[in-house]
Amino acid sequence: GLNENADENQQLNCLTELCNFLSIGTEDTVSGFRSDAFVPLLVQCMRKEHNIDIMILAARALTHLMEALPSSCNTVVAAGAVKVFCEKLLAIEFIDLAEQCLHALEKLSTEHAHILLKEGALAAMLEYIDFFGISIQRKVVHTAANLCKRVPKNCFLMVVDTLPTLTNFLTYDDCKLVE
Repeated sequence: GLNENADENQQLNCLTELCNFLSIGTEDTVSGFRSDAFVPLLVQCMRKEHNIDIMILAARALTHLMEALPSSCNTVVAAGAVKVFCEKLLAIEFIDLAEQCLHALEKLSTEHAHILLKEGALAAMLEYIDFFGISIQRKVVHTAANLCKRVPKNCFLMVVDTLPTLTNFLTYDDCKLVE
């Protein structure tokens, strides 16, 4: 039901069921889930610019999958999802989709920081940070901190460009954000 040739209503139904399944899944209950088969289809669904519901549900499914099955993060990265998450953040049209992309990037930020940096995730996350509520801003700053912990030399310039924005957070009134 998620392949390119499927009817979009069928895709929506499949994505909804998949999100419901993955949202309550644990590593034990989804251990047999074939992430290598589903992840590329979900990334493909995120590129359906004409259907916001499909894009949001696909991003949500990827996030739920990474939460339930942490080993799937490698598959998500290999499928090119990081680039798509960043594209959606930079061409922000739908706040719900952008927030879902931020959640997904946070899941990837500890184990795949160098890939996120290379794909420009730090700049993408910070580009429109002021449009988000404080809880999402905290998530962005937390993710940025994860990305900046061990910056490889070949990614250093990507961090330097964001330093003014990151430094600006030190002036915010929110104590949790400043931490």
